[in-house]
Amino acid sequence: MAAGLIASCRGPSPDIYDSGQVDVTPDSCSFTVSFKIQDNLSDTLRRPRRLDLFSYSADGLKELLDVRKYDNLPDSVLLYGSRADRIIVAIANSRLEFNTDALTRFDSIELLVWDFGQDSPSAPVMSGMCEIGADSKAVITLTPLMARVQLGEISNSMKGYVRLENPRLYLENMNGSAELLRAVGFRPSETVADPPRTPLPYDIGIYPQNPGIEVFCYPNDSPGTIGTPATALVLECEINGTTRSFSTPIPSLERNSTTRIDISVSGPESFESRIY
Repeated sequence: MAAGLIASCRGPSPDIYDSGQVDVTPDSCSFTVSFKIQDNLSDTLRRPRRLDLFSYSADGLKELLDVRKYDNLPDSVLLYGSRADRIIVAIANSRLEFNTDALTRFDSIELLVWDFGQDSPSAPVMSGMCEIGADSKAVITLTPLMARVQLGEISNSMKGYVRLENPRLYLENMNGSAELLRAVGFRPSETVADPPRTPLPYDIGIYPQNPGIEVFCYPNDSPGTIGTPATALVLECEINGTTRSFSTPIPSLERNSTTRIDISVSGPESFESRIY
């Protein structure tokens, strides 16, 4: 669902105001920015619950001009100020209040790091930005910072009707934080020490299952070099009373992506996986 942001500037004032009627004068300029939501983490469109807007000058030191906060994604917002080009940053679904004193220049918000523990798959933090000039139009695409990993089919081809008991999933080398406005080039500076386990609903016997289990994380598009390991999906279970783990590295886990993995176990130390 798209919402719109309409900005109009008049005279030298850099202030941003709520929606309303603004008189058009000879020195007026207008900015029209529309929102588009691109959420690949869900099969249904989810409207953001909160929106924070940051308006920066596009030239020089790129100083912060104003900040606006809305409890829901608004249909439109009216801004006016000088005719200078602007950079508009939009952050949706934040569970935190922003320290605007630390975000007085664009390069500070550009380096803003978000902690995975402060995010939620049910209402993921989204962000986007655009640069816009006077009397022009632009689109801000809001995308989640998170990535989604789905377990597709899981099968057990071991002989003797041995089951995979108490199966659960988790992600190792899971990125603990990421830059909110970054699009590519995610390299974990820290990983989650004890990632949560997500249990599967049933033991895995002779019949393949599609449990529809999902786990979420922050992007990591490292190819898996020393010092920057790739994130991996781990299936952990008991086989004949012994805990076994089967790990599938994910070479490129991009922002706002969904990755599906099928797993087939053929022995206590033998398995195959397919990544989609």
